[in-house]
Amino acid sequence: MPRKPKNPRLLLGLLVLCGVGLLTLADYARAVTPKIDKIEPYVGNQVLIHFDAEANYNYVLQYTETFTNGVPGGTWTNLFVADKSIFFQHYIVNDTKARKQRFYRLVVFP
Repeated sequence: MPRKPKNPRLLLGLLVLCGVGLLTLADYARAVTPKIDKIEPYVGNQVLIHFDAEANYNYVLQYTETFTNGVPGGTWTNLFVADKSIFFQHYIVNDTKARKQRFYRLVVFP
């Protein structure tokens, strides 16, 4: 079981090595969790995918059509890339329903 630090302020000065670069623990604690808010049918053979984007983060909406052992997988393809903005954004991305199945994920990074 991990021990609690005696001085929590000391942790704020430590650095966490992230895949993209160095972040302070305070930055790491503020990191956002990507979430697709809604997928809704649209005109004809289309769907609309809604998600919110926090300021100063890049988002990539990806899809796969592979489902193996109860888990989406295989090759993930970028459907939409939202570059970081200084403002909060709400995105609505249009996609096709022409395929039998499609699974989505939202990836976020600084």
